[in-house]
Amino acid sequence: MGKRKIRKEMEIIEEKRFSPSGTLALGIVTMFIPVIGIISGILAIIYANRSIKVTEDTEAVKALYLAGRVCAIIGLCYQGLILVYFIFLFTIILATPMMY
Repeated sequence: MGKRKIRKEMEIIEEKRFSPSGTLALGIVTMFIPVIGIISGILAIIYANRSIKVTEDTEAVKALYLAGRVCAIIGLCYQGLILVYFIFLFTIILATPMMY
């Protein structure tokens, strides 16, 4: 009875763990691809946070998760600045009178 319970708990833990290189790749994609970057950045942060909590791997693997999370945060800030810039630019274009 006890071994089955432990085995089920180990399966649940393994399901929640994501690939460290995948998390890093999503973080890097966030920095360079404008529209898809917002979605991949959010996913990278979620995957990294969940994986860091459940993983008992070496420090190198945890460093990959952290690097993916940092890249995602930097990329999301960059995407936000680009979005604010385009909104500002669009507002300026609409506010200027048309001179034909």
